[in-house]
Amino acid sequence: MSKNYITEKEGQLDFFERYHIRYDTNNSEEVLKDSTDGIYLGGIFEFKPLINDLNKVLFQAVKYLSKERIKGHNVPANIFLVDLNKNITYTFKSKNYHKEIHTVYTGPSSKQNEGFIVRGTYLKLNLNEPKDDIEFRKLILEESYYPIDIDESCIVGWAERYYNENPKVTKDDFLKDDGELRVPDKFKNLINPYKGETNEKFKYLMDKLNDKLRKKQLGAFYTPIPYCEKAAELVREAIKRVPKGNDYIILDRCAGTGNLESVLTDDELEHCILGTYEYYEWLVLKERLEDKVMKILPDGDATFDNGFVKENDAMSEEFVNNSYIKKFIDDPKYTIIMFENPPYSEESTNASGSAKTGKQKSFVLEEMKKDTTILGKVTNELANRFIWSAYKYYVKNDENSSVILFSPAKYWKIYNISDKEYVDGFIFNRKHFHASPGSISCILWKNKNDKIRARIDNIKVYEIDDSKLIEKDEVNIVKCNETISKLYDKRSFDDDIEGSVWNGKDGYEVIGGGPKITVKSIYNKNIIASIEADAFQCNQIAVNLIRNRLYNGHDFYLRSDNYLTKLPLFVSKMSYAYRDNWYDDLYYTTSDGGTKFEKDRTFLKSCLIYTALSPFNKILSFTGSDLRDYKNEVSLDTLSNFTPQAITDLKTFKLNDTDRSIIKLWDKIMLEASKTINYNKNYTYGLYQITQELNTFTKDENNKTVYDYPNLNGDINSLKTKLKIYYKKFIEPKCFKYELLK
Repeated sequence: MSKNYITEKEGQLDFFERYHIRYDTNNSEEVLKDSTDGIYLGGIFEFKPLINDLNKVLFQAVKYLSKERIKGHNVPANIFLVDLNKNITYTFKSKNYHKEIHTVYTGPSSKQNEGFIVRGTYLKLNLNEPKDDIEFRKLILEESYYPIDIDESCIVGWAERYYNENPKVTKDDFLKDDGELRVPDKFKNLINPYKGETNEKFKYLMDKLNDKLRKKQLGAFYTPIPYCEKAAELVREAIKRVPKGNDYIILDRCAGTGNLESVLTDDELEHCILGTYEYYEWLVLKERLEDKVMKILPDGDATFDNGFVKENDAMSEEFVNNSYIKKFIDDPKYTIIMFENPPYSEESTNASGSAKTGKQKSFVLEEMKKDTTILGKVTNELANRFIWSAYKYYVKNDENSSVILFSPAKYWKIYNISDKEYVDGFIFNRKHFHASPGSISCILWKNKNDKIRARIDNIKVYEIDDSKLIEKDEVNIVKCNETISKLYDKRSFDDDIEGSVWNGKDGYEVIGGGPKITVKSIYNKNIIASIEADAFQCNQIAVNLIRNRLYNGHDFYLRSDNYLTKLPLFVSKMSYAYRDNWYDDLYYTTSDGGTKFEKDRTFLKSCLIYTALSPFNKILSFTGSDLRDYKNEVSLDTLSNFTPQAITDLKTFKLNDTDRSIIKLWDKIMLEASKTINYNKNYTYGLYQITQELNTFTKDENNKTVYDYPNLNGDINSLKTKLKIYYKKFIEPKCFKYELLK
């Protein structure tokens, strides 16, 4: 029966109900997915209140099938176009649109569909006719799919699906000669066997084909070509430094699929010795560059070892003593140029494995631990092992040799494992390495000791925009010597007693079943909070401000007699939350400036106001399991039955207009908060606790957040904006002045 539908959604839901398609409970399979009108068993639906242009509607559905293929989803064999008001369906076969389904489209599927032309036959059914209705019901129950071809655009989606659905498989199971890619088993009748002679066409995606476990172990990524081209400039600078009469080699022990070297000239490639540990990266590397470079290691037959090339483990003693490499190292007529983008993975202290593996021990790791100039935690990072071993075993004492490194700048900035003479370098955005935005340095070091240099000035920052290299800025990288933990308050008091309350990083009490408690807790009336701020890096993991002892003991207590001079340690860490640029992560917190900031009362006042109002201050008011009432003393809550320490101390400072303005907004927030159903007048509130407990919300039928107190929520958002401005104007400049930030 025909019906006049005004909206597509109204007709769509009626249609699903009529044909018993349980889109709401999904029938164990999602129906309304990927912005389609519905995918059910072997059919994709496209609904329109009225179909006036069959070509355009069909093309829209075909575009959706292309996206399903790219995402690694089954491609339905049938395409159902439904004219809701005429109650007519048009059924097309996906196999007739193979080329279009294997095309990559940009933009919304519903746009730019003009010019497409229907090919072949199709089935038109009038659902008002019982015979046609019965036939259509049979069609939609067919669970048949159209097998697609694997290419560069879809291989990642299908590989990730393979790993997710088969947790015990590896990339080897997917890519080997009789693996899933070439002889489909799990995906039989869903993908066609890949017939390519080699895996060369997938060279830029090899890292993405790692299952999640191995990806974590490898720290896998590839180097974007525009950055490779810029890095090649450093290679050429290093070549210019080769003494007259000498030859040179360019050594890369972690070449991956060879992107870093792919931009070098034929002459430069003839000097390259390349190795990579992961087996399929090694195969692609050979396919791409074996006929162009001096050597792709190993020097002899390779041993396949559970997805790796055994001889190419750069952290093994066998590799360090590789006779092919050593003959160049030992020959004074050869200058060594290390050119590497080592893995950035960080392993836990009890899983200190071989580079690019999950092994628990390696030769380089054990030797590095014997180096008394290296702090223990530095050995946890695979990149540091590569860097340390480059100087230890390859460039040695030859000042004409060079090391060109892609790596986070901390290896020089805080770890001191490359105290060499800086020649040139750049800062790149790690976002383009399949990672989150942040800085990666690419630096050319002359192999000459330089322990005096404390800063690298005017190093250029480069971004990639539309595959083009853009010079964005210039920055300085400054060495950091001491962490903020040097300024921790480690005093104990005669009236300290053993406590039984610990907090987690969310500010709430740690009770049974929570994280493991590793330190003693102390109770004293003069303890008003604790701070964790011990690392150099500024990020949300490296800082916590909570009411009681942190369960892992990386914190120190704030006491009422000196907390004002310790709040800047917390505040300096907050720079991570207000970064203007992705490369601002080059700034670390330090105690290198000592305690000079403690005499700047204007700075202490700004830190107090900011901390008391900050959403990152996770000090809570609560009743502990020890039945004591814990108050938020670093709060400006004037409505409570209790007066916090911060209010008392704030009266000793002179406020400016900005201070008063921001506090006025806070008072408005507190007034709105006091009207909420969960408000407790015995508590002293901070913004974090208000957000967690008072600013409640629900989700509507579209999963949209609906706040119970929109005025309160709006004021909270306004305060967060004002706090960023306040921080940038009154706090951050002085953090740099006093070397709390460097």
